[in-house]
Amino acid sequence: MKDFLQEIVRFKRKEVDGLKARRPITYFVDSKRLLKGARPFKEAISAGGRVNLIAEIKKKSPSRRKNFFRKIDVAGLAAAYARSGARALSILTDKKFFSGNVSHIAEARRAVNLPVLRKDFIIDEYQIYESRYFGADAILLIARILTREEIASFMHLAERIGMDSIVEIHDGNDLEKALQAEAGIVGINNRDLDTFKVDIETTFRLAAELPKDIIKVSESGLESSDDISRLKTAGINAALIGGALLESNDIESKVKAIMGENRI
Repeated sequence: MKDFLQEIVRFKRKEVDGLKARRPITYFVDSKRLLKGARPFKEAISAGGRVNLIAEIKKKSPSRRKNFFRKIDVAGLAAAYARSGARALSILTDKKFFSGNVSHIAEARRAVNLPVLRKDFIIDEYQIYESRYFGADAILLIARILTREEIASFMHLAERIGMDSIVEIHDGNDLEKALQAEAGIVGINNRDLDTFKVDIETTFRLAAELPKDIIKVSESGLESSDDISRLKTAGINAALIGGALLESNDIESKVKAIMGENRI
C-alpha cells in the first residue's frame, strides 16, 4: 500500500472517528431497519450462462482525473442501468476522493429494484452497520487495506445483518488473504490502486487460482464486447463497470455495445 492508499486510509480513519462522535454506532445497531428489505445481491450477480453486469454510479474518479457530472442524478442513472439489463448497482460513497455520499444508496434503491453494493474504503465495523442502515445489500472489502482477520470479521458481521461481501484483490498476497478468510465472492480489480495502471489480464491470471465455487467479479478497464466475451469464456460471473459507461452520452446504448447478449 503506497502513498495514494495510505492517504485514503489515514483520512478514512479520521472521517469514521468524526462520524462516531456525531452519531454513535448504537444508533445503527439498535435500528429495526437493519434486518429489513435486503435484496439478493449474490444471487443477482451469479446467474448462470452469462456475465452479469454490476453498473457503477459515481460522480468522479481520481484515476481519470475528471468529474463525470457537474451534478449527479443518482435515480436517473439507476433507472437507465435497470432498463439496460444491469443485474446490480455499485454506488461509490466516498466523499473526499469520489464526491460520493452514503445517501446515494437510498436514492438508487427508491428508483429501482436492483440490489446495491456499497463501494467505499471500509476499515471499521461502524461503516458496515451504516451501510445496511442506508440500504446496502452488499459491501466491498479491499484486501490490500485489511488484514485477513479483519476481512473474515467484517464478512461475518455483514452476513449477520443481511449483506453479502465482495472481497477485492489485485495480486497474489490479496488472493491469499481472501482464501484464508473464506470469501465467497471475490472481485479482481484490474487497476493497481498504487499506480492506477490497468491490465485486464489480472482477472484471468488470478481467477485461474481461485476455486470454481467462488463467485468471480472482474472490475475496472472493461470497455468492449470482446472483453466481456473473454470473461464469459473464463467463467467469470460478473463485470463491474463504471467509467466506460459514465463517459457515454447514451448509457443504454453503451451498455448494449459492451454487454451484448449478456444484457438479457
